[in-house]
Amino acid sequence: MTGRRLRAAVLAWLGGLVLASGAAVQGWQWGTPAWEGAFAASPGAVAGWTAGGLFAPVRDVDAFVVRFDGSKPRPWQSELAGLERAYALLPAAGGRYLAGTRGGAAGDAMRAQTDAWLARLDDAGRLVWQARVGGRLTDEARALAPAPDGGVYLAGFGEGRVFGPGAGGRDAFVARFAADGRRLWGAQWGTDDDDVLTAAAPDGAGGVYLDGYSDVDEDCRRVSERGFVLRYGPTGELAWAYRWGLDAASRPVALAADGAGVWVLGQTDGSLYGAFAGGRDAFVLRLTADGAPAGGVQWGSPAADLPYALARDVDGTLWAAGATAGALFAASAGGFDAFLARLDPAGRPAWGWQAGTPARDEARALGLRPGGGVWLAGVSYGSFFAANAGQADAWAALLRPP
Repeated sequence: MTGRRLRAAVLAWLGGLVLASGAAVQGWQWGTPAWEGAFAASPGAVAGWTAGGLFAPVRDVDAFVVRFDGSKPRPWQSELAGLERAYALLPAAGGRYLAGTRGGAAGDAMRAQTDAWLARLDDAGRLVWQARVGGRLTDEARALAPAPDGGVYLAGFGEGRVFGPGAGGRDAFVARFAADGRRLWGAQWGTDDDDVLTAAAPDGAGGVYLDGYSDVDEDCRRVSERGFVLRYGPTGELAWAYRWGLDAASRPVALAADGAGVWVLGQTDGSLYGAFAGGRDAFVLRLTADGAPAGGVQWGSPAADLPYALARDVDGTLWAAGATAGALFAASAGGFDAFLARLDPAGRPAWGWQAGTPARDEARALGLRPGGGVWLAGVSYGSFFAANAGQADAWAALLRPP
């Protein structure tokens, strides 16, 4: 396959500052002279998209999945006509669900107008079925969550009408699909500002939590970001909506839930739940199953810290991943470094790992490995685990924290 590039490296990282300690790391980096990034991770697989024909001849922009369930990584590339970007990946019986955006061909392959896109792949990586959600304007899927009976919740945001009249700017939406690809229902929520959905998580009762943020504008100027968390029941009813933040930006980016409520991971540029460290801080908010706030914390370095992913282990441990421009858990390598943090019950880091190159390196997704270990996936503009192929490369890593 023209342009295929698959390299691996095994690194050992010891020492660091403050909370950092040893972690064994196995990493892979893939790229072409065009642009690649990995934005989703699940146990044993990562997903993203390529503009350069990473694992097969490219057709505009293609989604890809790399599976690590054999003796060596096994890639799949969509190769459909037009544009496909993958932002979410979820294990399913006999395969995986993949979600993102899909559009037709455009003069600029990076800017085609899109619909939200959902695909089901079998264990061999073959496309079983696909579905599109959207209206006349640009719509994007950003998150997946398991639904009852092997189905899936697809969540994202769109412009105008998706499942109802648009409230203004972009609105959040969620749709429930059966395992065979039938759409069972869809719902749309929004304010008169731009509402951007970022994450979804099952609520433990057959429904789904969603989060995101509203870009608040007054008199045609951006004032701040207000966070929102929504809870929908299994038949599409909105149980509650919680909104917060204004004086300090509240940008939720990820969710993790249990039967008693949900944790929200996000970014803030002020004193939202404590003293502001500088640049941009991470925060963790706990909401009860009824939507009531039950405490929040924030943390960071004096530079910008950008969390992107959150997951809860079987023993209840929370893990967060993202990018930092400071010395969050170790001395900065330059630009932004990728980080992984194990959080205590309050949501503060109890252990941390940080690594990168003099360029920009981001951990955009994480998945927990049964039996121990954490999968990370992201974007690197440097030579993180292999020589950079040009522009941004996709990468994946398996960390074994102490």
